[in-house]
Amino acid sequence: MLVRRLSGVRPAGRSTGLFHAVVRRPFSCFIKIFCFTDSSSAKRLKSYLKFVVCLFAILFLVPVRVVPDEETAGALPLIGRLDTRDVMFKQFSADVALGRRAVFSRRGDAAAEELARGLILYAYTPGAEDDFLRIAARCNIPYDAIATLNRLSRIPSFPGDTLILPTMPGIFIPEEAGSDLEKLILSGRGGNAGASIVVNLPGEKRRYRFIPGDTFTPNERAFFLNPGVFRFPLQKFTLTSAFGRRISPISGRLSTHNGLDLAAPAGTDVYAARDGTVIETSENSVYGKYVVIEHEGGWTSLYGHLSSINTGLRSKVKAGILIGRVGSTGLSTGPHLHFELRQNGRAQDPVRLLGGVKGQTE
Repeated sequence: MLVRRLSGVRPAGRSTGLFHAVVRRPFSCFIKIFCFTDSSSAKRLKSYLKFVVCLFAILFLVPVRVVPDEETAGALPLIGRLDTRDVMFKQFSADVALGRRAVFSRRGDAAAEELARGLILYAYTPGAEDDFLRIAARCNIPYDAIATLNRLSRIPSFPGDTLILPTMPGIFIPEEAGSDLEKLILSGRGGNAGASIVVNLPGEKRRYRFIPGDTFTPNERAFFLNPGVFRFPLQKFTLTSAFGRRISPISGRLSTHNGLDLAAPAGTDVYAARDGTVIETSENSVYGKYVVIEHEGGWTSLYGHLSSINTGLRSKVKAGILIGRVGSTGLSTGPHLHFELRQNGRAQDPVRLLGGVKGQTE
């Protein structure tokens, strides 16, 4: 029989047999069909048509493999339903099984580039009835892999944009971090970790570092699952003084520091760390010009030593909105932001809530 079944696993080296299947065998089949005059011609014609349909599916619906440092070619194969009756989902599930086996059965520290060669990407457009975490569970792929590949900073609502689904668990770090979650992921991992891959989408080219088998840290998971957590008030900074006991740069004595000192050039934009209401804008001899924002759960955030205040009293602010600019007002030895977080009036270490700070964060 000439029909070649579209199996759940994409055979290696299929392309070498396609010429024979496309040119020689269809031609010979065509000759045989029309050389017969008996009733068997109809059966042969039916078989030939089945072959053409399957061949079309193999040529145009096969998944796109991602090769390190090379661009993907063509559109991603689209999964219609997350159901084994869907041909593409059946193929995807088989590729996921192979991908998970490759990642979790590797011996020692197998090269990420080698594993990335087996990475395949599919696409799925969720409907209103879909749920992000259930999609991840149905696909047998950790949600952190899907989230980082699609550059999601929180659980999305559907219907929405088409999701890219990888066939391997891992973390995808974009070339340039955009959201606070991506900055947090980048700050906690080496810049050269993983394999370099390029995903070529319609009108967009994305470059990532793919770390096979990696997952969210507890803090990264909290950032993603709970959008109400705090974010960095600066996009770029250098941590010059941590929370807790320290030698004061002003008095030279041991004292308690109730926040973080984040050095940045004068005039750098300062953003609200979380949604809330501005309850104080003022200036004094210690904090200089400062802003205090009240948040849910008894939390407040303070931003001190500002050069200017760009918000008003009782203003409703969203996380990431401009509220001021870095300065050196009050007790300060140079341009920086003094950042405090308090819960029910008690100072808390921002590092614990921001997921950690390592030197300069970009």
